[in-house]
Amino acid sequence: MTEDGLTQLGAPTSYRYQDPDPAMLEAFENPHPGTDFVIRLVANEFTSLCPITGQPDYGQLVIDYIPARLCVESKSLKLYLVSYRNHGSFHESCVNAIADDLNNLLSPKFLRVFGDFNPRGGIAIKPMVERLAPDVSREHAVALIASYTQVTTSR
Repeated sequence: MTEDGLTQLGAPTSYRYQDPDPAMLEAFENPHPGTDFVIRLVANEFTSLCPITGQPDYGQLVIDYIPARLCVESKSLKLYLVSYRNHGSFHESCVNAIADDLNNLLSPKFLRVFGDFNPRGGIAIKPMVERLAPDVSREHAVALIASYTQVTTSR
């Protein structure tokens, strides 16, 4: 365990490929709590199983958030996301569950989870969900995310 109370970072990695558990997620104190800034996390190799056919579904998750007091620790997030590998759930359910779990852990000012899943049967499914703290302006949050996106895509 680190001085921040993190248990996964620096420890030997044990992968779990089913039963996603939000208790796997860990957080640390936001190093700049007085500044609104964007954290983008991209999981290029997200996979889960179709709950009906059991066939694998592949996609990319993009998680954008504006932290309040806490930030998610990336290794714990990786282990949490990997646990969806043999979990049967529709894309829409995966994206909403991930957003709920991150929102419950972090209580961020703003959170957006976007799932860009590979086509199956000729149809690509791309669910997106947002969570907004009650005292935060959605316009401010979306403008900050848009500004971040513009800067990162112009490089």
